[in-house]
Amino acid sequence: MPDSVFWLLVVFAVSAVGTVWVVWRERRRPSSYRSRWAAEMAEWRALPTEVQAAHDEAALHAGEAAEAAAARMSVLPHP
Repeated sequence: MPDSVFWLLVVFAVSAVGTVWVVWRERRRPSSYRSRWAAEMAEWRALPTEVQAAHDEAALHAGEAAEAAAARMSVLPHP
């Protein structure tokens, strides 16, 4: 009986140390995308409105250019 109690305490101690270590590591470098997304959105909100608008316009122009290129490729004759 005392031998099984000893091993049970060892298992509890190892699990407690492991839990503390995992929580510490997760707080140091979060693995979830939500915190990264929140950080990126905070950076985006910190940018001036003109910079945000310029980035949005560039993204729209890139999308339109890709759409036009795809339309040109679809009308080319295929061998």
